[in-house]
Order: sequence, then C-alpha cells, then structure tokens
Amino acid sequence: MTKALATNGAKKVYILGRRKPILDQVASELDRDIVIPIQCDVTDQSSLKAAVARIEADTGYINLLIANSGIAGPSGSVPPGSSIAELQETLYNIPMQDFTNTFHVNCTAVFYTTIAFLGLLDAGNKNGSYSNGRSQVIATSSIGSFNRRISAGFAYSTSKAATTMMMKVLATYLVPYRIRANVLCPGLFPTDLTTDLYQGKNPTEEGAFPLDQIPAERAGTPEDIMGPLLYLASRAGAYCNGNCVLTDGGRLSVTPATY
Repeated sequence: MTKALATNGAKKVYILGRRKPILDQVASELDRDIVIPIQCDVTDQSSLKAAVARIEADTGYINLLIANSGIAGPSGSVPPGSSIAELQETLYNIPMQDFTNTFHVNCTAVFYTTIAFLGLLDAGNKNGSYSNGRSQVIATSSIGSFNRRISAGFAYSTSKAATTMMMKVLATYLVPYRIRANVLCPGLFPTDLTTDLYQGKNPTEEGAFPLDQIPAERAGTPEDIMGPLLYLASRAGAYCNGNCVLTDGGRLSVTPATY
C-alpha cells in the first residue's frame, strides 16, 4: 500500500508501526523524501496522539488515512468429524484474553486510529488539495467478515465483521463533517499472517489453489490490493462513501457468505 501511494503521486506517506527497523527499510526502498516512518503502537492512545502531533507539526493535514492493523488471533479449529465434546473443549480452552485481544487490534485500534486523525482529515478538506474529493478513511478488513465458514478462527472473522460494520457506520456518522469512510476486504494474500498455508509453494501462481477454493486459482498479488486502493484514494473513487471493496479472486462466490 505504501508503494502504491508513494509511486503514484502522493506528496507524503506517513507509515506507522511498532517495528521501526521495518519502517525504515520500507522508506529506504522507496523515497525517504516521500515516505516518512513513525514508530507508533496503534493500540495505545498516547502513542497515537504523539504520532498525530508529529504529523500535524510537519504538514498540518492529511487527505487519506489507511487503518491497517490486524492479527490472526487464536484459531480454535477442530478436525472434521470431531465430537461435540472435542469441539467444546477446543473452543472453550482459548483464553478469553486472546480472543479479546484480537478485537483490540483488529477493531478497537482501527476505531481509535480513525478518531485520532479526524482533526488532520478535516484540515485536509479545508486545505483544498484534493480536487473534487473529500478526506477519507480506508480500513483494511477481510472477506472473513462475510464468510460463514470459519477458516481463521472465530475471533478473527467476527472482529473483521465488526470492523466492516463500524466503517459503514462511520461513513454515515461523519457525513456532517465531510469525511468519508470506506473498507477494503481482501481475500487470501501472502502476508505474515498466512505463511503457514502455503507449504513452500508460490501461492500467487495460477493453479496454486483449486478452483472450488479460489476461482482465480491463486492468492492475491501486490497489484491486486494496490489497484483497489488507488481507485478509492484517487479521483476515480471520490464518489465512494460507505463502500466495501472486495478483492478475493472470487472466493466468496464459492463459500457460504453474507455479502
């Protein structure tokens, strides 16, 4: 996402995260005049406030906020054919704190990140630098928020469902302030959260997955997330508010879903 914005006209892209060396590496690989790393823990209000203050002192506004925090959480999966007793034991033995922490990162942190940056988004509207468009928040959710077949654990799927709904509510709630809210819902992409699924194969090659799992027969590539992001971020998506953009290779079309 950083690359998509930094190489397609963004004047500055502030990237926030806990691991400063990784942020520095990304900035070095792109353009340090454009990509500005800021160490920040988005699950901590004081850390968010400090990041906002730094950006405010630097530029005074933003046009776009991407709330991208997420963890997999506990899986709690049981083999097919398990007894009700085995199912109960597996799910009940998940520590409540692990379940709750998934919501804390995947949903609560997205909410507080959004609220923390509202002032800078409002300043972006007043700055007038986004021609024919208004400031917006884009949250990264997941197709797991619509999938009734639990594949990544109850905590993950339900926390993402909460995030998707929250962004739709914010789209309505922020109308008087002329700030938009949209959601990206990716399917399976190679990330730190999904490496265990690939078993040494290249997941983005066509044929890596069976047709009845992913109609595209592959996981998503960087371009498959960069394209929808640039659509929402650019003039092309300026008429979107409260939208949920799926990019999943058709996965939700072959699984029980609520979308």
